[in-house]
Amino acid sequence: MSTPPTKPRVLIVGAGIFGLSTGYYLSEDGYNDITLFDQHPYDSEQGYTMNPLSTAASVDEHKIFRASYGNELVYQRLAYEAREAWKKWNEELGPGNEIFIESGMLRLQHGTHLSGLERRTQKNMVAEGLRETQYILSNENDVRRAKEDGWAEKLVKFPIPGTNGKEHFEAVLDTTAGFVFCSRGCAYLADKLRKKGAKFVHGLEKGAVTSFKIEGSGDSKRIAGIVTKDGKEHAGDLVIVAGGSATPILVPESRSVLEATAGSVAFVGLPPRKEAPELWEKYSPQHRPVIIGHDPDTTGKEVGSRSIYIFPRNSEGLVKIGYRVTKYTNYVNLPGSERPIAVPLRPGVDDTALPLQSVEAIKTFVSTFMPDLASFPIVKTRLCFYTDTADNAFLIDYVPGYSDTLFLCTGGSGHGAKFTPVLGKHVRDVIQKKPKTELTKTWRWRPELPLGNGLEEGPTGPRTFEKYERSTPADLVRSGW
Repeated sequence: MSTPPTKPRVLIVGAGIFGLSTGYYLSEDGYNDITLFDQHPYDSEQGYTMNPLSTAASVDEHKIFRASYGNELVYQRLAYEAREAWKKWNEELGPGNEIFIESGMLRLQHGTHLSGLERRTQKNMVAEGLRETQYILSNENDVRRAKEDGWAEKLVKFPIPGTNGKEHFEAVLDTTAGFVFCSRGCAYLADKLRKKGAKFVHGLEKGAVTSFKIEGSGDSKRIAGIVTKDGKEHAGDLVIVAGGSATPILVPESRSVLEATAGSVAFVGLPPRKEAPELWEKYSPQHRPVIIGHDPDTTGKEVGSRSIYIFPRNSEGLVKIGYRVTKYTNYVNLPGSERPIAVPLRPGVDDTALPLQSVEAIKTFVSTFMPDLASFPIVKTRLCFYTDTADNAFLIDYVPGYSDTLFLCTGGSGHGAKFTPVLGKHVRDVIQKKPKTELTKTWRWRPELPLGNGLEEGPTGPRTFEKYERSTPADLVRSGW
């Protein structure tokens, strides 16, 4: 009787969302020799939290959950698949420990009408039988339904500046949306992986991967493992690079389609609960949706995902605000590269001083849409590095030329976190070369992709950090803004 084939030894570079989800689903399928490497100390007491000097998107406290994707029906469907998985995780964790919060999300438009992106989203919601989950502010029937269904409080009207309250920004309340506690989701998934026997190697020396072990040449060239910064070699049959925005540093072939971009994150601190109980109640997830809007200076322009968003307060009374209107870049010259490459900040470099432009835009947004928060200080800030692709689709495929031993799982483009519980299931299908679906076709290796989404700007473009003044503590605490 023949011996069944042995599952390959898998080394995963990156223990964030993409790496964890991929490792979990491989372990579910019988892969019993999986090791994940990461330079961040996720095995420390701080774990998957926004510890100082960690710019990885996976450790952000929370991320928006949405299924609003315009014409991209494949992502809409994937989001709803993930939604059911998040709800299952909530059940596993029990009441009071939920990591998916169904607060709803209010999508503010750029004027009095639905944007083209929103119209496309609503068309797909109708096509998928989900129209009843959406409430459009200008639709009288929707306003009535919101009252009947208990969502009226979250279908908020915001007056357009300069109209004396006569005109309001159009808005859509999506009751299937909300937010997920991203870092807690990573910790939960890592725990699941450990229970299945997966190994983790963390730290700036032993967890940081510096190079590959390459055997053979030409058509027989293959990756036989990795080398970490401490000089140790680790043998493996399949190396999966899920290194987020650091991926282009390790995999030069990806540099033409990947770019590290930084979003700006700020937390406004409410007064202690006993001093402002009404604000704690108003901005709680029970009474406030996630609100995604725009820099007021861009009113009238459809900027798509380049927006400002605000979450309900957390248990510490902090209200998180994110700014992605400008996606900042940090270009460096890397050995063997023909041009500078956008990469995240080096470990140890200050990631808390936001560009002053971001702080001023956040202040304007808050003063316009949440004026009752404008007198409170920004108490915490961080840069959050995402991995943008030229077309915003993930990059999940084998890298040609390595005999199917090097695999990329990256390119979250700022919208990957919501898929954490199910992403790896589809990645596993690509690894195992199952027939391509409409979804996995969009993730294919595509070095021929024309530069776009800002990648064409390069180091002389307008988004590089050195072109922006950084904020100071005084910029964050000014009363009244």
